[in-house]
Amino acid sequence: MADILTSTCELIDAREYARQLLDQLPSITDASTDLVDYHGITIPFSTARLLGFQSYLSTTWAVCDSIISGISLLLFNKTVGKDQKSPPNLLTVCVKGNAAHYNSFFVLKNYGWPIAVSYVIRNHFVHDGASHFGYDFFAGRGKADEYQISLASQGGWSFLEDQMNQKHRDVKKDYTRLTETWPWHQDNLLKLLELCNDEIDEAVTCLVGWSVGMATLQARYLLERDFSPILSPPTSP
Repeated sequence: MADILTSTCELIDAREYARQLLDQLPSITDASTDLVDYHGITIPFSTARLLGFQSYLSTTWAVCDSIISGISLLLFNKTVGKDQKSPPNLLTVCVKGNAAHYNSFFVLKNYGWPIAVSYVIRNHFVHDGASHFGYDFFAGRGKADEYQISLASQGGWSFLEDQMNQKHRDVKKDYTRLTETWPWHQDNLLKLLELCNDEIDEAVTCLVGWSVGMATLQARYLLERDFSPILSPPTSP
């Protein structure tokens, strides 16, 4: 478990670098041409934007999956914890599953909505390229549009809410702890994902803390049991 959690630190750094890239992207894009220098290659802003969000979302969920995998045997039953074909992840087991009992209930009620929102957007960007039947997720393709989500009838916001209603109906909009009432930042996808990640990070921190705390208490109990001095029976006067 320690090795897995330690190795995840590099993924956390990668996620932050991806966030910084997106944060700076509009300011380094030429407003007259909508072109940007992307690692020595001049490409359209819309392409750099897609690559940036794919990186940010992929590393976000790589962090989650790696951490949950590392602590799975302490959180879930044996069948779920050792499932190599379908490893447990934060959404399918901790939010929508029943294998973790109280852990699932806690994560669902406190963080379920932002976790599901992030997961839907991640799948859309990674698997669909942020396009649905020819309709782009964003309001426009130029620097002036930055990260504004399309509010058109077939646009990104409509797609997001449809996916939440169809695939995550049991996850309610008020299953959130740190953020304001939905909707969040329709004008800026980066800010929306930063809010989601604040809640995801807190949820994962709780699960890691419980897992490590549980393992520590078990080890302490066993050490005290095995190495405590055996008292001699009292002698008769």
